[in-house]
Amino acid sequence: MAGVFECIDVEANDPRLDAFREVRDRDLRGSLRLHAIESERVVRRYLAAALRRRAHPMPPILEPHMLLATPDALSRLADVLTATVGDPCAHDPCAGDQGAAFPALTVFRCASEQALHSITGYTMHSGAIALGRRADDGSIDELSAYLARENVGGARPVRDVLVALDAVTQTDNIGAIFRNAASFGARAVVLSPRASDPFLRKAMRVSMGRAVNLPWARARGDEWPACLDRLRREHGYLIIAAEDTTNAVDLATFKPPARSIVVFGAEENGVSPAVLGLGDAIVKIPMSKLGSALANDPPSLNVSIASAVVLHHILA
Repeated sequence: MAGVFECIDVEANDPRLDAFREVRDRDLRGSLRLHAIESERVVRRYLAAALRRRAHPMPPILEPHMLLATPDALSRLADVLTATVGDPCAHDPCAGDQGAAFPALTVFRCASEQALHSITGYTMHSGAIALGRRADDGSIDELSAYLARENVGGARPVRDVLVALDAVTQTDNIGAIFRNAASFGARAVVLSPRASDPFLRKAMRVSMGRAVNLPWARARGDEWPACLDRLRREHGYLIIAAEDTTNAVDLATFKPPARSIVVFGAEENGVSPAVLGLGDAIVKIPMSKLGSALANDPPSLNVSIASAVVLHHILA
């Protein structure tokens, strides 16, 4: 038996729940070294991804720590909580001496969604919120090793795309781009040193938890943007920058390579000159010239929307 998970019935004032009480991201990331996963759907996605990483390791590490949920949510999560052993159809996941998929996870059961709201101070959890131990961000070395393992035996997809984010700092955009990358089938995400944290609460909400599905790594200050060239040399990816420059190719006429790193830039400044200098190609999204409201101002798209357009073209 792999172990047993502990399920504890709690009242709203239980001190063991203090980590769930209106904690800000800077406290979670700082002294507590945790990150939050909110809503039953995203908690399920997170636990399933943590299980998959045991058989197929990828950066970063996911380590479930605590789960606070209503009885109904726990019943619906029973299959993933006991995924490796035990009876996945058990009506009460806290009953008996079942085997546990997550022996290090402490499960707290509160009476209702109202009780959950009173503990957390939020009303968006739909019955469940988890806390994961905050491991270090995935490294470029770990990502390169993952790609090497996955590529053995010709396992690459027909279109193999990594998404790179060059100093994208808005949490909404980080979350949306991770959701787009997962939905269109990107292989992994590479973050520049200044890019925002995809495990921030708002980023996780916007991504619908897709940041736990994809492998991702953050370059150190001295690795950016040279790590893009390293991935090109070691794994055969071409570097494609999404930016509106005078020498950019219209996306509609661009023929995607089999393997590419598609780079999206910061909200205000776009892809940096250092990255543009490394690029094998630069692509731009064609814009209408008929928009009267933008007559004296070049049209543009938010980077998260632009990423969806570009990734659809390259991966469709």
